[in-house]
Amino acid sequence: MHLKRLAPCLACLAMVAGLAASARADIAYGYAEQTISKLSLTPASGTLTFTDGVPTATTASYTLNGSGTSSFDKTDAKQQGAGPLPPENTFTRTVTGSSPSGASNLTRGDVLISGLGTTNAMNLGVSESFLKSSGSETGNSELTASFAFTPTATGALTVGYTYANDIFVATSGSGAATASYNFDFVVKNNATGLVVFDYASTGASGNTNLVLSAPPPGAEIIRAGTDSITTSSLDAGTSYSLIFTDKTASSATVSVPEPGPMALAGAAGALSFLAGVVRRYRRAR
Repeated sequence: MHLKRLAPCLACLAMVAGLAASARADIAYGYAEQTISKLSLTPASGTLTFTDGVPTATTASYTLNGSGTSSFDKTDAKQQGAGPLPPENTFTRTVTGSSPSGASNLTRGDVLISGLGTTNAMNLGVSESFLKSSGSETGNSELTASFAFTPTATGALTVGYTYANDIFVATSGSGAATASYNFDFVVKNNATGLVVFDYASTGASGNTNLVLSAPPPGAEIIRAGTDSITTSSLDAGTSYSLIFTDKTASSATVSVPEPGPMALAGAAGALSFLAGVVRRYRRAR
């Protein structure tokens, strides 16, 4: 008899438990990694005279619910993040699988310029954010490098490089995520300070510039290859600087809905009913 009277109460509690289970299934994941290597500068005619070194700068940062940290270095800004972070300079995915789940919350940004001054020079950046509880996260990396040069003959300059990148976003429930990588460069006249060529204004290659967002979730995109871009004509005997930047970014947001007023009222009523049944049962004994 008492079990029958408890049935409505148990059903209500099951409904509230179901809401909680649904909230726990909400996830958001964003990941972007890009490597630029084997940068080459080839004039249409003549040669290039390089007039100084290669100034560089790197930045890594993260935020968790609006607060975070950043690090800076010429070539290797230290990884910044929250959660169970991988070792420094890990550029592969930490949260694996086509439907990420089960991992702990984490967010991070990391960046590295390696082999500077050699033919094996590489520029790497990664951002990764995974969230399965209410809140928001971001990860970011950025690097810049510049080359000062003077062409011996008037003509265009061809900028070549090798790229390798990986990007992925996944969500469920109330989760929302973004991921992006962006490569750009400009050529500046050092005497006037004016930009004489901007790669972004020419319609930057989709091979090295991409933004993904979810929902809806999509497939992981991995690309690798080579690109070359030809600038406008540069004047012989004029000093120029080529300044390039490479950025990655990730974000994850989960807005877990609180149980509605009806669910809360039903739970309160069920608990009150259960308490009354227990009191009556004790008196009957």
